[in-house]
Amino acid sequence: MITLYHGSDHIIQEPRYLGGKPDNDYGNGFYTTEYEDRARSWAALNGNPKQSIVNIYELDMKGLKVLDLNEHGMLAWIAEVVANRGTNQEAASIVGDRLVEMYRPDTKEYDIIKGYRADDSYTQVVEAFLLNQIHIQEVQRLFYKGSLGNQIFLKSPKAFKQIKWLKAYEVTLQEEDKSTDLYARREVNKFLSGRLKAILLEGYEVPGITARYAIQNQLIYNKELGGYENAGI
Repeated sequence: MITLYHGSDHIIQEPRYLGGKPDNDYGNGFYTTEYEDRARSWAALNGNPKQSIVNIYELDMKGLKVLDLNEHGMLAWIAEVVANRGTNQEAASIVGDRLVEMYRPDTKEYDIIKGYRADDSYTQVVEAFLLNQIHIQEVQRLFYKGSLGNQIFLKSPKAFKQIKWLKAYEVTLQEEDKSTDLYARREVNKFLSGRLKAILLEGYEVPGITARYAIQNQLIYNKELGGYENAGI
């Protein structure tokens, strides 16, 4: 059994299978986290002025197949998010489609997906990677800097049958929490703007594993090393 939290604008005693939106990070399902502070933040940020709610659940993990995207590397995570969320720019879409073909894991047989959360304001980081403006380690660093945290996504009917609502409570976002969150987003925007300026005006060449490099070289994620290797090596 594990305890899960879900931030919302209302109490959800019975999460409904396929009751969400298909264009979220990992598709249509129920998004939760093991970290209560993250759920509190999500509830306050994504709720409404009148009510922000943290729902608490118990999930029986027995027999559930779990895909942990963290064990497959950032390229797998980016490919999964792009496949579900899409992109805003045509150039990013062209690269994103190829990345999905090469690195998206097969999720059909899984009941649960674990991985980073990419809220709407952070999809620009993924897009910057697809446009070869930042490298793979910078993507990870920017998401870590924003403290968006990992999420646990329920995707199968079996998973929905094994989750049980325990209780819920109302939260408010403190001013210091709000300022911390806004500061992180401003820092990300500042970094991305500075990088684009360096590329366009100074001819800066992004080192490391860029999207272009990843689609020109089939890479394999080495969990023990925590990095990528060329498939031909």
